[in-house]
Amino acid sequence: MTLKPFANAQLSSRLDTVLKLVVFATILWLLSVVLTGCVSTVIPQPVARTQASYDPSDTVKPTSGVIMSVPSGFVVTSHFRERLNSLIATYGGDFPIALKPDHQIAPIGEDRWLISKKGMEDFLLMADWKTAGLKPQN
Repeated sequence: MTLKPFANAQLSSRLDTVLKLVVFATILWLLSVVLTGCVSTVIPQPVARTQASYDPSDTVKPTSGVIMSVPSGFVVTSHFRERLNSLIATYGGDFPIALKPDHQIAPIGEDRWLISKKGMEDFLLMADWKTAGLKPQN
């Protein structure tokens, strides 16, 4: 038995419609997979500090080595200076001009140092890099 030409045309039209729907559904599914897959990897997680860094010489009030703020910068302890130099050893080469030990810090008394505002800014940036687990670039 042979099909009439009109019946062949109807069958062909239905197959084309089904094929178009399958292609459209596949494209829609692929787009949803790709777009939802990117959302979770593009947004970085904020850095959360796990604990404060306390200076062991601060017996009365923990200060993390920062004693006070002054117009020219901050008065800090020797322990703070050691942490600064440790960060400089790790991340100092990642700045446009490489940082050297005792960057922006000078002695002002026994166990007291003065760090400039720029030095404190660099220290905080390197501390955040360390907290985030970033590897040094240089």
